[in-house]
Amino acid sequence: MFEKNISIVKSSWKNSDKIKLEVDIQDTSATYNVYINVRHSTIYPYSNLWVMVTTTSPGGNSQKQRVEIPLADEEGAWHGEGMGDVWDLKYLAQQNAIFNQKGKYSLEFEQIMRQDPLDGIMAMGLRVEQTTPIN
Repeated sequence: MFEKNISIVKSSWKNSDKIKLEVDIQDTSATYNVYINVRHSTIYPYSNLWVMVTTTSPGGNSQKQRVEIPLADEEGAWHGEGMGDVWDLKYLAQQNAIFNQKGKYSLEFEQIMRQDPLDGIMAMGLRVEQTTPIN
């Protein structure tokens, strides 16, 4: 239903550089799977990525949530799909989410790792898939 990715300049994400995306929800009777897309290079020095996700509803209400995105397993093998030194991960952040208002929802990503800037993150994005309507 919706997918958009935003490239990060020089693969160096400053925590002051927030990534904002908007998705237009019209069917409030349906449920949705919400994914956070991460594109990173193998120079990324950590096995996870912490982000603050701020969701703002069409009515203006905002909610912040800290999200840990696991990028690699305990042995250091990257999750997702890779080609060369570039890896793409589609992380399921919320399954069967309900949006109770029609209109545009804004999602903003801010990296909250201790390293600033954070090297190796090439792009961040959002994917929203409609699952089944609520009966």
